[in-house]
Amino acid sequence: MTAKKSIPIKDKLTPSKLIKILPFDNTKHSTKAHKHNGYLELVYLFSTTGTHEIDGKSGEIQNPFLLVIRKNAVHKWTLRTPVEGFVILLKNEFIANSLDLEIGKLIEKITKIDHLELQNITTLKTILEILATEENPIVIEGLFKSLLAKTVESNSPTESKLRVNLSLYDSFMDLLINEHKIINSVAHYANLLNTSPQNLNASCKKYTDLSSSEIIANHLIKEAKRLIYYTQKSMSEIAHELGFSDKSNFSKYFKKHTGHTPKAFKQTIN
Repeated sequence: MTAKKSIPIKDKLTPSKLIKILPFDNTKHSTKAHKHNGYLELVYLFSTTGTHEIDGKSGEIQNPFLLVIRKNAVHKWTLRTPVEGFVILLKNEFIANSLDLEIGKLIEKITKIDHLELQNITTLKTILEILATEENPIVIEGLFKSLLAKTVESNSPTESKLRVNLSLYDSFMDLLINEHKIINSVAHYANLLNTSPQNLNASCKKYTDLSSSEIIANHLIKEAKRLIYYTQKSMSEIAHELGFSDKSNFSKYFKKHTGHTPKAFKQTIN
């Protein structure tokens, strides 16, 4: 028996590139089923017709339209040329490196859907056109946040317009984003979600290639960086606020996940 061929994996980002925004390439109007190598793809389509299939679910393209292709999803499309639109490729590291928590929250909202009918077209086009040529990382982050906010604003999440996938991972992320305090315990969140740590970990791995403890660590470190950057709190106060027994344990944890101590990080931003 002939072995089944594996699903092709495409990689359009260099290792050092965390985000890429470019106009839609009309030579890619028809694709075969494939995955992406560790990044989220957002496809803004303003003028085209055709079909798109993601994880076996097929649908018609309705202008203007946003396609959300999560990094582990298998997808393909057939679009009628000319296609007017933009493509955004985004790695998790871009979100992890940002001190703006709103970007992560907006991405979480968008990645719960497969597609979204768009409004605010003129504004979205203008932001995307600027992003496609912008090189300043601070400007890119600010414009990208604006783009996400206007995208989410396009439509309220209703059953008729969004296909929501409320997975265990999604519920976990909702807890992390909306809880007042992040708890450094997988068992804590598994208990809140009425599941086992093993099931929670498996769901996180499926959607992100990260364990549930790694996701918690990313959120804790981001919050730590924000407290160091934006407040005048001492390291002991920050350690206490984040649930560490003392600043020594906090410093070891921070260094383990960032490669430098909280004090060294603070010196880099002063």
